[in-house]
Amino acid sequence: MRRSRWVRASLVTPLLSFALLVSAPLAAQPAAPRVPEPPAPQAPAATPPTIAVDDPLLAPVPAAPKTLATWREAVTIVETRAPDLRIAEAEVARAEGLSTQALGRALPTVTATGSVNHNMILSDGRFLFCPVGPAVPTNDERTQGTCLIDNTPAQYIPLPYTPVLRGDVTARVPILSLRNWYAIGTAQKNVDAARASVSDRRRQLLANLAVAIVNVVTTERTSEINRSGLRTSLERLELTKRKARLGTGTQLDVVRAEQDTNLARTQIVQSDESLRRARESLGLALGENVAYGVPPTISLDDMKHSIESTCSAGKPEDRPDVVAARQQLEVAKRQARETRLGFLPTAEATTTLTAMNLGQGNLKNYTWTIGAVLTIPIYEGSRYGEVRTTRAAVQQQEARLEAAERQARLDTQQTMRAVEVAEQALVISEKARDLARETARLTQLAYDAGTATSFELVTSAQSLRQAELDLAVRELELVRARIGALLAAAVCDG
Repeated sequence: MRRSRWVRASLVTPLLSFALLVSAPLAAQPAAPRVPEPPAPQAPAATPPTIAVDDPLLAPVPAAPKTLATWREAVTIVETRAPDLRIAEAEVARAEGLSTQALGRALPTVTATGSVNHNMILSDGRFLFCPVGPAVPTNDERTQGTCLIDNTPAQYIPLPYTPVLRGDVTARVPILSLRNWYAIGTAQKNVDAARASVSDRRRQLLANLAVAIVNVVTTERTSEINRSGLRTSLERLELTKRKARLGTGTQLDVVRAEQDTNLARTQIVQSDESLRRARESLGLALGENVAYGVPPTISLDDMKHSIESTCSAGKPEDRPDVVAARQQLEVAKRQARETRLGFLPTAEATTTLTAMNLGQGNLKNYTWTIGAVLTIPIYEGSRYGEVRTTRAAVQQQEARLEAAERQARLDTQQTMRAVEVAEQALVISEKARDLARETARLTQLAYDAGTATSFELVTSAQSLRQAELDLAVRELELVRARIGALLAAAVCDG
């Protein structure tokens, strides 16, 4: 080897010396003006040949039975079909009904009753009856009695009188009812707690809906990237097979390329199933029993801005579930006071108007009475059990309020931190994608030059595909984290 290099040097040195000697006289002469030559026409850049590949998994997943057009449409569907929201709204109506009942117990009541009685067994006894005034018996066989006031014949009425018609109108007015009066405010507090629960339920539904939409977009993009990776793997496999047929490649290179292609197929199968599940979860979040898709034109930024216009950010202690728990605690305390007020006396005034087809004690067929009733509780064992029950309910609600406040603070802290983590992860993922792309490019050049193996080529391609998937996921995780941070302590009243 060294001898051949020495021989080449010995041959090159005389040639260089001869060239210098010949060029020296020519350099002494004045140089003739150089006429610029027209530029040579450049050949058009060669278009890389396209490689036709075909695989059943390259076909995209069939579209979902239904597709959301905009975020506003999704919110409308949730507000009209979501079972949880309808249950919460029905609970508000129920609380309002209970409030009306509590108010009704403190207001006057008026009732009317009517009755008709017919005596089936009559006696032989009779008595004289006059519509107005008493009757005076006489010896006249025709009348057997005369009315004292207008001297009209008195009527003979068998005993007992039948039929008896009676109508009563009774009014009751509470005079002293501290428990019922106090229950009115308790019922109103319960209505406020139910409304706060509706607001919290709407906040949770919007959060679940946003997460479901982002998941569909994420799985759609993942599936698309996996199909692009499969297409690249198939093209690489075809090139490897061609090189093997031409003798510049080995069968080991072909096997490694086939392994990479099978791995890409596996990723597509898994991502397609994740996409179907994400669509079904979106349909469930919308209150439907069918899968929902999301068009590629949907804007996640518009969705975030729409949520910001619908919900207002607040502090953890102002979150609707915390407000509802605080109001429910107040309701429990008021119910405990109501139970103790049940030991106090109550009073009510009553008045009754009665009409019959038979004269009463005032010799008229109608009466009107007015009275008052005072009730003093002396002993009732069930009231003491009621006191213990309401006291335990207060303790339970205090614990629930403490847990809700703690959870609200923790959710706020975690969602804010999740945004920072997602931003940092996105920056790192972008850097990793760029490095993987450059590594794949250099590996391809080295493989074409024969200095890299097929194993390195396949590994760099897999790393690039994984880096692109990770970047797509990180981008959508940042959007999801920002929406979660917005809804962590938001008030969404619709």
